[in-house]
Amino acid sequence: MMRYIGNKTRLLPFILRTLKRSGIGIGSAHDAFAGTASVSRALKEKGWRVHASDLLMSSYVLQRAYVVAQRADPTIEEMANDLGSLVPREGFITEHFSPYAKEGKGGTSGRMYFTAENAGRIDAAREDLETWRRAGTISEDSYYLLLAAIIEGADKVANTAGVYASYMKRWQPNAKREFRSVPEMPVKGAQPADAHLMDATETARMIGEVDLLYIDPPYNSRQYVAYYHIPEILARGWTDSAPAIRGKVGLLAGEEGRSQWSHGRRVQKLFATLLAATRARHALVSFNSEGHLAPEALHSLLTKASADGEVAHFTQRYRRYRADSEREGRHYHGDIALEHLYLVRLR
Repeated sequence: MMRYIGNKTRLLPFILRTLKRSGIGIGSAHDAFAGTASVSRALKEKGWRVHASDLLMSSYVLQRAYVVAQRADPTIEEMANDLGSLVPREGFITEHFSPYAKEGKGGTSGRMYFTAENAGRIDAAREDLETWRRAGTISEDSYYLLLAAIIEGADKVANTAGVYASYMKRWQPNAKREFRSVPEMPVKGAQPADAHLMDATETARMIGEVDLLYIDPPYNSRQYVAYYHIPEILARGWTDSAPAIRGKVGLLAGEEGRSQWSHGRRVQKLFATLLAATRARHALVSFNSEGHLAPEALHSLLTKASADGEVAHFTQRYRRYRADSEREGRHYHGDIALEHLYLVRLR
């Protein structure tokens, strides 16, 4: 599983236990901020009909691989091994995210995200996968399963502390390992699933009635497209045109993938708009104690949206995934965070 701030993998038992205790039967669900798709995948495995959405292409890839795909091609592992064993090739990742000076270019980006060899392997794997897709030699499910494997494999050898906002100045032990592409086998769900590269509110309006809306929005001013710009670049690819990047660490230029939910003054209005737009019967909101909204403010907002004026509130302490530092604008309160779950009946 890709290292990802806010990932709910460790909190899945808490989330599933809360749903079970609340007596909400298995039905249809909209995972509005899917991220790494861990909650969507867990709901799928339990038999839910899942609609997943997110603004990031990297999330969409994981949704397609881990939630939408029902089965893998019998040769998927062989294909992944072929991609991971290619001779390193000088491509976009090598040029911009490894300390490699291309002959004739003069100089180097100096960005130590990947060793030159691993960057070349990642370039070769990503480019050949795109060639296979365009030639029509693999299915769409296989494409996304293999692309997810490349993104996950690159993350395992990335020379970072877990996010891509910066790279380590010395090679970490994991960065010296050889890049490998190992696909995760999809779990067959009882019902089909959908993936959406869309805003949460727009998706809610489009999919219509569901039994459950799961809301796990960005907690603070962190923009995930900046913290995970390299997985996003791998997801988008560069066959048609090279992504525009900027700055010391090669962030993606432009506004694509940036979330309005990361602006503290807008969160309350965005919450209210999403709750008004959805046709879900219940909403389950996951919110961290370090979020833009105080628990009391969120509780008040949900009470107004509730059909019966009641809000069930559950909490669980957990050890925070800490990859950034105080000087990057975060204010820590120890190593333990408090996860809040709010459950309301909307209609």
